[in-house]
Amino acid sequence: GERQECPGFAEIARPTRTSLDRRAPLDDPLHTSETLAVRPVLALAGCGPRLEVALDSGGAEPPGIVSLAGRTPRSELVMAAVDLLFRASGLEARELGAVVATRGPGSFTGIRVALATAQGLATALQIDCYGIPSLLVQAWRAGGPCIAVQPARRGLVYAQRFAHSAGLPEPRGPIETRPLASLAGSALPVVGPAGLHLPPGTPLAATTGSTAEALLAFARSAE
Repeated sequence: GERQECPGFAEIARPTRTSLDRRAPLDDPLHTSETLAVRPVLALAGCGPRLEVALDSGGAEPPGIVSLAGRTPRSELVMAAVDLLFRASGLEARELGAVVATRGPGSFTGIRVALATAQGLATALQIDCYGIPSLLVQAWRAGGPCIAVQPARRGLVYAQRFAHSAGLPEPRGPIETRPLASLAGSALPVVGPAGLHLPPGTPLAATTGSTAEALLAFARSAE
């Protein structure tokens, strides 16, 4: 099957150290700046079975996280989750420094909602927004060699092999569409989003944090 990604958003392999453009579109390489280092960052992970939203205040406190699953359209949930995180943190939207979102592969509806929300917030607040491949974010959670997966349709997953270099995940091959059942007995540990039920016998990668937390950490790593 075809990969479910929003058209027009180019692949971002890893962060690049370039100058900051406050109107940078989501298909630009990930930018870095002092602003991203110290100001709050919002993460939207919409590619998996659950919608995850996280807000990093930029201070010593751990990020606030909302994780939602169910039949309610995600477009009706995402801004409610964002508002909840702002109210819980005591921050105002105008204090936000950047928005990061997963851009696929994965749930087409989730990708579209996450990217549209990120672009809408960035335009309204005149801040930066970045789209990061969902498999790259999953590989970040593993912290070592792995197969990162995202759900596809009809019992399939999107899968890609990764190694790690200088603390960042590095793709080791193309994105493949393969049966979910084929992950059992994999030679490499497998990492996927919460809510994706892997078959018995699948070696699981040791992970740290949620997908949205990994998205925040990945963005901060480029500073």
